[in-house]
Amino acid sequence: MAEALDHIATTLETSVGAGTEFNTAVQKLLEELIGDHGAVVFNGDGYSEDWQVEAAARGLPNLRTTLDALPELISEDAVELFSRYGVFSHREMHSRYEIGLEQYALSIGVEARLTLEMGTTMVLPAALRYQTEVATNLAALKAVGVEPDLEVLAEISTPLADLRAGLTALRGALAVDTGHAAVAGAEHARDALLPAMAAVRAAADQVEDLVPDDLWPLPTYQEMLYVL
Repeated sequence: MAEALDHIATTLETSVGAGTEFNTAVQKLLEELIGDHGAVVFNGDGYSEDWQVEAAARGLPNLRTTLDALPELISEDAVELFSRYGVFSHREMHSRYEIGLEQYALSIGVEARLTLEMGTTMVLPAALRYQTEVATNLAALKAVGVEPDLEVLAEISTPLADLRAGLTALRGALAVDTGHAAVAGAEHARDALLPAMAAVRAAADQVEDLVPDDLWPLPTYQEMLYVL
């Protein structure tokens, strides 16, 4: 913003100093700015997939993740900009880049370990208890000569298997030693931990839709939305 204001002020001062009427100079500058940078203007939903497609068509960069964005801190343009205005030196920019990588990996790591703990000690036991209740009920029906409906058991068994697989994958991803390189740790967090966490979350959401409230150890979405 400082650079943009500097550019605007310098351009207007130069034009007015050369004899151009101020309003005329402003109008001309605005036309140039829109012509040069109008591609960034979007009046729709900036969070929608439509904007993702439109931005690509306009040739705009699309930095979808923190790890995609962090290298911009040490790009030649960014370093030159911050150095020119005396905000950060080259070394300070690289320092912030390294800190950003470490914080990213640390934050994702903490979230991943918590996901594993909650999934293993809370969600999985609740799903197993419900599966056991259903299986016991079906066995009791069969024992008295009633043909049980196995669909209910299959409904909980499928996401339960997905949950087990997701927790196993997440545990394995957390056990990987990425060494001391900040970039390697951050890339592992993005490429391994986040997908594994998402898989656990997806399975847990399916399980939550099936497990009765009296067996579910966490606040449900309904309780959080409508609690009095």
